[in-house]
Amino acid sequence: MTLEITLIQRFVLFLGFPTYALSVVLCSLLIFTGLGSWLSSRWRSPRRALLVDLAVASVLIALAAYLLQPLLGHLITIPFAARVLLTIALLAPFGITLGLAMPIGLRRLSGLRDGAVPWAWGVNGLASVFGAALAVFVAIEWGFAVATLVSLACYLVALVHAASGRWPVKRDTARLP
Repeated sequence: MTLEITLIQRFVLFLGFPTYALSVVLCSLLIFTGLGSWLSSRWRSPRRALLVDLAVASVLIALAAYLLQPLLGHLITIPFAARVLLTIALLAPFGITLGLAMPIGLRRLSGLRDGAVPWAWGVNGLASVFGAALAVFVAIEWGFAVATLVSLACYLVALVHAASGRWPVKRDTARLP
């Protein structure tokens, strides 16, 4: 959520109005996270998929912290329709990578602990509210680059946990005769 709030704010000036930024950024992220979620089941190795996904997301977030604003400032003079299309294109990789992580993580969790998925959704809801407030606070106090780096730190923690944490043991589900 911290990343979403910072992305919306980064695109306000580029798109001209806060309502445009909110509409285009949220719509793009929802569409592309949905696509990422759909793609998450297509990987043969969920552990490898999650590691690659979180690494790519981390690189994208790191680049966004310092390169997104100068890029948008350089392209602010292009026509509005082109700015909207460019916004969608820039957000597509973010949405896809962010959309892959949650379903893979939930499948991992359900394989490790029965009944843990409802708790995970509760934690996700709480973290979303906290993350939005944190993004605003950090951005006001230290700027949007730092708020984006807070998001990066969260994804790096998830990457380390995915790499070093437990994974469910794959069992053969075929029945013996």
